[in-house]
Amino acid sequence: MRVKRIGRLSAEVQVGDLTVIALSDGQTVMPSTHLCGMDGAPLADLPGADLVDGQLRLQVTAFVVSGPEGCLLIDSGAADAWHPSLGLLPQAMAEAGIAADDITVVALTHTHVDHISGLTRSDTGFAFPQADRVFVPEAEMGLFRAEPRMARVLPRAVMMQPGEGIMPGVVAIAAPGHEVGHTAFLVGGSLLIWGDIIHHPAIQFARPAVTWSYDTDPAQARATRASLLARAAAEGWFVAGAHLAWPCIGQVSVAGDGYAFHPVNAPSTAVY
Repeated sequence: MRVKRIGRLSAEVQVGDLTVIALSDGQTVMPSTHLCGMDGAPLADLPGADLVDGQLRLQVTAFVVSGPEGCLLIDSGAADAWHPSLGLLPQAMAEAGIAADDITVVALTHTHVDHISGLTRSDTGFAFPQADRVFVPEAEMGLFRAEPRMARVLPRAVMMQPGEGIMPGVVAIAAPGHEVGHTAFLVGGSLLIWGDIIHHPAIQFARPAVTWSYDTDPAQARATRASLLARAAAEGWFVAGAHLAWPCIGQVSVAGDGYAFHPVNAPSTAVY
């Protein structure tokens, strides 16, 4: 993998014949009580946490995978549906030189508000008019249909199964726990775009048993995180996540009883 560019709102890497671009939707903060221990209670001890005025920093990121067969958007940010500091996806796309009409297909890791809301805009309806399919995890299609904002997207929504090829070089992988149908995407066999496997990297890489208060099934989320972290470290995969530290792409290594995250560095000719 080669790093091509890291900007303020977008970062670009090359994975074989596929280009992967991280698109920042912005940052916000969440209460520290969202990090929970094995008993489900908020953690009292948070050494090393990334805090802003006592609250947890939360990056929100979407990703584009572009190749000879099309341009895939994975997740779409929060738009104007959540915290006011978010909704920067259009600016990030402009920085990266991506137009809304360039997107030919969309896939969702899951159906939480900060991943689906950017699919629509109040003035134009569906935000990506050339995308004829929006892949939704089958287990979450009911949740997607129940969201009023998604009414304009439903004609393009198709159910997605684990193992399905979304476009050449991109395969859906089951990653349940945070949500019932939470899905990751393996790109080029070496980069795992994993959605919300980790919410607060400063804590959860070193302490992967720590869960997030919005996990639908905390025990399953914990098991999925343990499995994917171990596999990423063993196989040398790069990982990319909605809530990792900018530029939200890096590698995982074993560190004591947990793991460490190593974000990719500034552009160079070196191949990782």
